[in-house]
Amino acid sequence: MSNEQKKKVLPFYVNFSIAGLSGMGSAVFVHPLEVLKFRMQLSGEKGTASDHKSSIHAIINMAKNENISGFYKGITANFMRQIIFTSTRVGCYTSLVDELKKRGQGTVLNNAIASMTTGAFAAFISTPTDIAVVRMTADGRLPPESRRNYKGVFDALIKIRKDEGITGLWRGTVATVLRAMTANLTQLMSYDEAKVYMMDNYNMENGLKLHTVSSMISGIVYSVSSNPMDVLKTRIQQQKIVDGKAEYSGIIEVATTLVKSEGVMALWKGWPFYYLRVAPGTVLLFIFMEQLRKAYEDNFIKDQ
Repeated sequence: MSNEQKKKVLPFYVNFSIAGLSGMGSAVFVHPLEVLKFRMQLSGEKGTASDHKSSIHAIINMAKNENISGFYKGITANFMRQIIFTSTRVGCYTSLVDELKKRGQGTVLNNAIASMTTGAFAAFISTPTDIAVVRMTADGRLPPESRRNYKGVFDALIKIRKDEGITGLWRGTVATVLRAMTANLTQLMSYDEAKVYMMDNYNMENGLKLHTVSSMISGIVYSVSSNPMDVLKTRIQQQKIVDGKAEYSGIIEVATTLVKSEGVMALWKGWPFYYLRVAPGTVLLFIFMEQLRKAYEDNFIKDQ
């Protein structure tokens, strides 16, 4: 029996809590990169002049114009998103995979279905907080008269509901769900597979070194695969609504407009910051998860 198969099965609520706390812990460190990623993804939209000449230029501009606090805009919305999205997608996935292994059905196909299903469900229920994150982090790039000036995540959600209706809270759901399915499939499965491979073939012990190596591998696969859908999601959720009419009718229009006016490579706009956020973010997420899991096992189910 491999080391991974010996892993104890934790209750659903424990997996859920561990995932949410780990997501929030990771967000504290990588949120500035999230802000920079959104700024780069929105730069030069529809062929307009780019806000920043390069990634370094984006950092300098933000530090000069918005100070250090600008790098943490939208952090409350990100925390709320982690509580809903990460808790659900990772917590549900972990519980499903544990149950599949328990029944002897832990195949790659079943794990893939589990990852995409949990990712889609988590993305759908957390779309309102995702919109709040995008808008709050991107607000500083707009001229003062065009800013939404949300005071916090709850203020953002209330104003979106008031100004755009209940459907406004789920704007860009298709792109959000597709991105989450891609992200969950590539991040969670690649992490699990990398960890099992390293343990079984290189005799790496289940510890910080293994978690870091597996997370770095997972981060590369995740960022390259999901960046295009992340760009489309950001464009849809940030768009202005004028007289009840949105700039884009949906994901097809935003994709064709982007490729036509900015080129195919624009689908990977903001990738350096996306990778820099995803790679350490993935490392931190899984390190926090593994350490919290170990602490729970040592203190509550040590003798089981």
